[in-house]
This record gives sequence, C-alpha cells and structure tokens, in this order.
Amino acid sequence: MTKARGRLAAAWTSMAALFGGVLVVTGGLMAGPEAAQAADMSFENVCKGNSAASCYVQADGGITLDTPKLFARYLESEHSDGNKVLLNSPGGSLLGGLELGKLIREAGMETEIGIWKQDGVFGETVEGGICMSACSYAFLGGKVRRIPDGNRLGFHQFFLSGDKPDQVSSSEVDKALMSGQELSSLIVRYLLEMGIDARIFVLGTGAKPNDMFVPDAAQLEEFSLITPEGFGEFFLEPYKKGLVAASRRKSPVRLYDLASQFSSYCRKKTPYLLITTEGGMLNPDELPTTRIRMFSKGRGIEAKAVDGALRVVGDSGVEVEVNQQVVDLLSASERIEFDLFLGMASGGEVRGKIYLTEMDRKVIAASFRFCIN
Repeated sequence: MTKARGRLAAAWTSMAALFGGVLVVTGGLMAGPEAAQAADMSFENVCKGNSAASCYVQADGGITLDTPKLFARYLESEHSDGNKVLLNSPGGSLLGGLELGKLIREAGMETEIGIWKQDGVFGETVEGGICMSACSYAFLGGKVRRIPDGNRLGFHQFFLSGDKPDQVSSSEVDKALMSGQELSSLIVRYLLEMGIDARIFVLGTGAKPNDMFVPDAAQLEEFSLITPEGFGEFFLEPYKKGLVAASRRKSPVRLYDLASQFSSYCRKKTPYLLITTEGGMLNPDELPTTRIRMFSKGRGIEAKAVDGALRVVGDSGVEVEVNQQVVDLLSASERIEFDLFLGMASGGEVRGKIYLTEMDRKVIAASFRFCIN
C-alpha cells in the first residue's frame, strides 16, 4: 500500500508540474483558484461616444463552461453597435475560455482589456483591468488585440479541481495524464489557429500554480499577443521608370479607420503623396477633406496641397500634389500624421501616424528624385 501510494504521489507530482494543482478526472478544468471566487461573466453593450467605433461588448466576471453559449445568445438577441469585446476577468474554465475565444474570432470582433466606468451619458475605459488564465485565451481570439497601459494579461498553470492525490486511484491518474497531453495539444493548436506564437505555452505552463506569468511589453509583441499598432518602415518599389516609397499598416484595418498605406513619389518632376484605404470606400465624385501634418522637434506644420491638386484615385486612394516646401519638411520630420474626413456612410475618418527614422527620410527623398515618368 505504501509503495502504491509512492507511485501515485510520483505520478501526481509529474502531472502537477504541468497543470499545477489538484487532480481528479471528474473535476472541471480551471485556470486559477481565484477565478472560482468571481461572479459569472456578464455582457453589456456600452459606448464612449455616438459612433459605432466607440462601442464595446463589456465582458466582466469569471468564465464558466456556459459562458460561450451565453455570449453567442447575447450576440443573437442584443444589438451591439461596435465590434470590440472589453474583457475584465480573473479567469475560470479553461475550455470555456478557449471556446469563447473561437466565438470572438468567428464574429470578427476585436478584444481589449480594461474596466468600463460610466460617466454621464457616455463612459470610458479605465486602467486596472485584468484578463488572467482562461480569460487570456479568450482574449487571443480577437482579430485585433489591444492592452492599454495599466491593464494586464496573465497566464499560469491549469488544474483539475477535486479530491486530494491520496484519494485518487492509479487508473484515474493515468486518465488525467492522458488528458494532460490532449489538453496541451488542444491549447497549442488553438494558439496557432489564432496566429499566436505557440512558445507562449511554455512560459505559461512554467509559472507556479499560485503565480502568474504577465508578459512585458516586449513579450506581448514578440509572441504576437497584441496586434502591432501604426505603420511600418518605408520601403522602395520600382514603378515604371522610377521609384515609389511606401509605408504599410501593420494591423488589419478597423471600423472607421481604413487607411492601409501611405506613399510618396514624383510624376513629371512634381512630388505627390498618396493615402490608400482598404475596402474601396471613397467616392470619386466627392473630394474628402484631407489633412497631412509633419512634426519636427515638437513643432507641427500642416502640408498644404497645391490648389486643385487633390484627386481621388479609383475608389481607394487620395493623391495630394505638394510643393518643394513640403518635400523639404519631410526630410527633417520626426513623424507624419494624416486624416481623411469622409461621411460616416463612406467610412468616417481615415487616419494614420507614421514615426520616421533617418532611413525613412532618405527613402522618401529618393522617391522624389527618381520620378516614375
């Protein structure tokens, strides 16, 4: 009996190294004991302002196996203006979190961590939000994922809640070990389906049962846990007899934020800037209000288009003819900001912010020197 208990304890220790907790086949897969103390997750439609881009489905509370079903029912029965889910949860059922993440991805929704604070007619998100354990996997289901400063995403080991190890039969331990292998495969497969670097699984399971692995800013980007913001470095492409410089958006376009690329080039010795949108939302018969600003050492200067030199290209771009002063300003700017103001039915505001390196400035200058015709 003593030897049998010794083997059982050894098996228990091995399994606990992976799942970090009490094992019993009949128990529910949980992500953190603290999640059991939280109220079940509830859903509510909230908005910061009067546009759909400011609206969220607020998801607050612990995750259970029933949470995905309740979320799907909520989306079917309640009208939600926005396409974002605002998460604040200590965790709960691991399987519930994985299924909730799949539903979020299938709905094409974004995820963000934060706490909703009602303020008068409209509210705001504030710091202090958490998305731990099972919630972290639901968060990864977002098509676009954001964690504003002051909010946290956390991973740790999972456990099978129930009896103590000396009350578990050897056959039940064997089943639990097999379940552990299947669960590991399930989690890694889910991470890959969501476009996440699966190495995060190793770091998450490496945390102790009562500890939490909270990725820092560098790790959030390294493992693709959050969606990159802004635009990338400028690159050069040959076009006709010249060169075009362009900076592409890093993340997918969003509701009322459709800018996908910013380009510079010259044609017949005249410099141009081109703002491209995704989705073909522009009306060629209606010139949008366009603003391009360049910032250098904290000082902003707005680029003025040459009179009559603003035109819609196809239905997805706006070309702006600029003068030599703008070309000179670009060679010394630290960042570029641009806005296209359209009607809400045509996509609303199209905007972007690009931080320039010394190489970016040289690439832009080259595009103005080597004209496309």
